[in-house]
Amino acid sequence: MANRTPGKLLSDTVNEFEGSIQLTARASVWQNHLQYYHAARFKREHFTQIVGLAFMKSFLTWEAFLEEAFILYLLGKKSPNGYAPARHAIPMNRQHAVELLASDARHTDWTAATRVVSRANRFFKGGHPFVNVIRPQSNLLDNLKTIRNALSHESEEATDKFESLVRNELTFLPLRMVPGTFLMMLKPQHTPPKTYLQFYTETFRSMAEAIIPS
Repeated sequence: MANRTPGKLLSDTVNEFEGSIQLTARASVWQNHLQYYHAARFKREHFTQIVGLAFMKSFLTWEAFLEEAFILYLLGKKSPNGYAPARHAIPMNRQHAVELLASDARHTDWTAATRVVSRANRFFKGGHPFVNVIRPQSNLLDNLKTIRNALSHESEEATDKFESLVRNELTFLPLRMVPGTFLMMLKPQHTPPKTYLQFYTETFRSMAEAIIPS
């Protein structure tokens, strides 16, 4: 970890995102194959649970990416194309960088776009490269957090927010809608056709690649 570079962080992150998509693709094959075997029937609900897990994997990967990118850039590390943002703070070592980020709030939240933007402005000149990448996607990132919360918490508030998101996206709320089912639906009016899981995961990837340019 001490010798990790932004380039290695990006490649590891991209591999994790690709792994999430591959997981759902393989689960779809399992479902189609095993549904005919009574003893090992792979039900639709099992598939949607795996889809939810794949999304959580991508979301956690994004959180970890943001934190590590902040740390590496604070330490003066450069992206593969030689880019390094101007810093407002120069930590003595990795542990000091972690402590600086932790002092930014009661707990270092990487799920709220507004907090990440504020943190970027505090530690880097102009908030670059984070602000220009994250701010335009704030609404989408908030939606992703809503889905994450619906998967993580069985509270009425989390469910209500998730159902509101579905209505906004689809203009109606299908019966028995759960996050895994929604994530495997095709995003309307998107060319080429993509599921919401593919669209969200590819958005994570494009943001990561913009933060660490090659």
